[in-house]
Amino acid sequence: MLEIWFNTIKTVGISNYLVVALDAATIQLCKSNNVPFYKRDPDEGFDSAGTSRVGSVVSALKFQVLREFLQMGYNVLLSDTDVIFLQNPFDHLYRDSDVESMSDGHDTWSAYGYNHVYDDPEMKWSRYVYTTRIWAFNSGFFYIRATRPAIELLDRVTQSLRRTPSAWDQAVYNEELFFPSHPHYVGLTAVKRAMDVYLFMNSNLLFKTVRKDPDLRKRKPVVLHINYHLDKLPRMKAAVEFYVNGKEDALEPFTDGTEIRT
Repeated sequence: MLEIWFNTIKTVGISNYLVVALDAATIQLCKSNNVPFYKRDPDEGFDSAGTSRVGSVVSALKFQVLREFLQMGYNVLLSDTDVIFLQNPFDHLYRDSDVESMSDGHDTWSAYGYNHVYDDPEMKWSRYVYTTRIWAFNSGFFYIRATRPAIELLDRVTQSLRRTPSAWDQAVYNEELFFPSHPHYVGLTAVKRAMDVYLFMNSNLLFKTVRKDPDLRKRKPVVLHINYHLDKLPRMKAAVEFYVNGKEDALEPFTDGTEIRT
């Protein structure tokens, strides 16, 4: 996946990128393909987590690395490697928030928020309770600025994951971004923005909706994140064939979702 990731980055003309390398194999791959990389100084705890086979453990390290860059004053567009770049994302950022994040939403309602009515029949006249729902921000693709609230977000997520190593980093990331202050908790002041779900597209939206719609098929997203599927590599290759090489039936062999493994 890493090769597809950096090849699509090169294709759209992004020069200010680097790979955070966690092992020797990644370093060698980067060197052989003239890809810039960053390797942290030896750290037993960090290095052992980096070689873990548990994806959530590895994913949690990103918040520690990001803090180092933000401390030096750099704004960072973070990307997992199951992402393909079809346009330059820096041309589509608003840069008006502490965090601009890709959404896991499958349409504009779920991505940007909507009223969800809860039915509580025992309350009779007031049985219908209005609540607010929004699909999670994706912690595998977001733009974060070098601001104090953004650094505080990274610190809080890192601390929470240290207290509860089994927690999913994306869930913690969203809790810290969205939970309000209350008597037992002081919320963040970070300003957040949801990225355009049709430009910064997840694979749920692509395979369930976009590929089946004649008009949406014609629009090229900025990036595509294969985050909803386990068979990532073949779907990434197919998406490149469809969007870059113009093979119109490249996405057809795939099911909407990944089959459950037994």
